Amino acid sequence: MTIAIIAGSVLLFLAGMWLIVRWGGMAIKPPAGGGPYRDGRAARAAAMRRYFWWADLWCFAALITGLLMTWPGGRLLMRILAATSPDSAQGRLTEAQANVGFITLDGTLALLLFGGMPTAFVASLIYLTIHRLLPHGRLSGPLAGLLGIVVFGAGVEPFRTSNVDFTFIGPGWLSVLLFILLAVLTGAIVAAAAGWYSQRLPLFTRRTVPAYLPLLTIIVFPPAAVLILLGALLVLAWPGVMAGGRNRMLSPRYLWAGRAFLALAALLALPAFVAAVSFVITV
Repeated sequence: MTIAIIAGSVLLFLAGMWLIVRWGGMAIKPPAGGGPYRDGRAARAAAMRRYFWWADLWCFAALITGLLMTWPGGRLLMRILAATSPDSAQGRLTEAQANVGFITLDGTLALLLFGGMPTAFVASLIYLTIHRLLPHGRLSGPLAGLLGIVVFGAGVEPFRTSNVDFTFIGPGWLSVLLFILLAVLTGAIVAAAAGWYSQRLPLFTRRTVPAYLPLLTIIVFPPAAVLILLGALLVLAWPGVMAGGRNRMLSPRYLWAGRAFLALAALLALPAFVAAVSFVITV
């Protein structure tokens, strides 16, 4: 079973790498804007169609990212660190109640549900939120992944200093290298999947229902369902938030302001990130 799980993880990871090479650099193509509308009902209907276009794109990017990167990549990362950790670490329970060095089907499925898919949903949401502020081309996804781990890596995961796993799993420098690499690749595949699907995803109609099946992935990550529901209520109350056509938020002034905000967030998070990485390396 162990060999089968590792072999499957390698194949899924390689498929994810292929998609990065094949689809990387594709820009997100938003749906065409409509209007003006004669009444509020038509405006709300058009806004909801655009909103669920973005929601479906989010779910598709998360699905591809979870199945082809964060899940298999996390599994392989754990396998590598288990193999490089000292003998005293073998069999010990991690913070997630997994035995170091033991690969089971139950543990692998748990990694998908509680690690791979949640991480994929969060990474996809971050990218879709800030993609307009990033450089165009293949660098946008990796840069988003790098920004994500710098801003959230110390306080949330994976370099939380309260995580006792780093006291017996290592070496620390290899842990840091692998986690950063996985974050960069996660950003890359999110960008590739979102860019590819956005150029093929039509607005919702009765005939395009199959294209919206990725929305069903919210079953494995209920917080996504809550966010989508809250967003739908916001759009119903304020249809203008999903207005198509020219958006002043895309003007150079707002773009540079957004980029300045991202740079400031990264700079403010950098000291804590460096401290956390240093802790992992030296613990």
